[in-house]
Amino acid sequence: MPDKIDEIRLEWYRNNIQIAANLSNFALKTLVTLNSGAIVVLLTFIGNAATQSRFLVSASALKDAIFSYILGLIFVFLLIAVAYVNSMIMTPYDARKGLSDKIALPIYVIGAFMSLAAFVFGTLKVANSISIQ
Repeated sequence: MPDKIDEIRLEWYRNNIQIAANLSNFALKTLVTLNSGAIVVLLTFIGNAATQSRFLVSASALKDAIFSYILGLIFVFLLIAVAYVNSMIMTPYDARKGLSDKIALPIYVIGAFMSLAAFVFGTLKVANSISIQ
């Protein structure tokens, strides 16, 4: 009977790991889409709006916002690289260990929030610099 309980616990643990991995992938894809999409929007719609409407956005605000979005993308790609290297280092067959969860999880969470903060900063920077001609 203990074997069946251990098997159920192992299956539950595997499902939780798979759910966490799927949610992490979704979060990283979302951050890449937000930051890269914001760059595309700034370069296309703001440029067209400047020639066809009364709204103006300062060039320094655009530059700061694009730099912020690029920084957000850098955070995401660094997180992907750290997660990949960590997963390649970890193996159950020898003494090599990856980052412990006490170190890896805060790195992942802080990096994701930094990427999101870069997106919010860039968006607020542009929104606060919009003026009417």
